[in-house]
Amino acid sequence: MKQTACLLISVALLSSCATRSQLTYFRDAQAGSEVAVAAPRLITLEPGNDVNIFVNSRDEKLAQLFNVGVSAIETSDEGRLVMICHEKPRYTLDGGGYIDFPVLGQLKLDGLTRDSVAKLIKRKLVEGRMLTDAVVNVKFCDLYVNVLGEVAHPGRVAIEGDSFTLIDALGLSGDLTANGDRRCIVVLRKEGNTRRTYSVNLNSAEDVYSSPAFFLKQGDVVYVKPRRAHK
Repeated sequence: MKQTACLLISVALLSSCATRSQLTYFRDAQAGSEVAVAAPRLITLEPGNDVNIFVNSRDEKLAQLFNVGVSAIETSDEGRLVMICHEKPRYTLDGGGYIDFPVLGQLKLDGLTRDSVAKLIKRKLVEGRMLTDAVVNVKFCDLYVNVLGEVAHPGRVAIEGDSFTLIDALGLSGDLTANGDRRCIVVLRKEGNTRRTYSVNLNSAEDVYSSPAFFLKQGDVVYVKPRRAHK
């Protein structure tokens, strides 16, 4: 009986150690250590994406020509120009990646970052001698990734910045549950007409930061498997 009891206790201890090991992030990260990081991926527009574009200028009347849905531009107490909008100047990229922008006409925004869109519009306004002091503000709309499986809050996670990482997505989803398999986070990504699958091991800092899936793109699906399903 004593031998059986000791065996059961040993198995329980080993199981407990294995569980703690499986729940640990970045086990290979030590103080002062360095890991390679994947090339940064900035969020770029794709057909079907929505974008808000505001054009500001000291010439308020001219600026209004480029702001769909803007009824007026007023000066704040701090001296800044403020647009009064009935609705946001929002544009949807068509199948070819174009938007129809006031006065400037068709603009191809497919593959451009937020900063690149602002620079493109400002350059065209200056070249066309329409507005020489234009300040163009660009904001992406309704860009998101889907986080599914063993996380505290599965669902859509909004992308608000110029870049978005796997750690950002998992953090905003409330982290993995105790049953989430940290050794195999699956990222599904649409590339052309196919879906590519990446696997990331959160136990390893090197694997996380060097993965092509560390920087996410809009439309990615992040799936956290349950540990009991791991083989």
